[in-house]
Amino acid sequence: MTVILDTDTETDARRLARLRGETVEQAVRAALRAELARVSGGSAVPLPRAERIAKIKTTMEMIASLPPFPGGGGDPAASLYGEDGLPV
Repeated sequence: MTVILDTDTETDARRLARLRGETVEQAVRAALRAELARVSGGSAVPLPRAERIAKIKTTMEMIASLPPFPGGGGDPAASLYGEDGLPV
């Protein structure tokens, strides 16, 4: 199926693809799925495996860049609970 795009839409699609490091088709597919998920309350078709992995890697990089938990040596529970096991 051929989709005829106006010049602005084609420019936007190419820009999105370049920013995402994908082909135009991949970028448009991901954008359409994201919009479908947004308007349908999250029930759109799941992302392809490669896109899920890329999303997970990005999330893990963001988490790794966060500062460590205070006083817990990296253990999130250490700053939430006292020695008696009750919340502090």
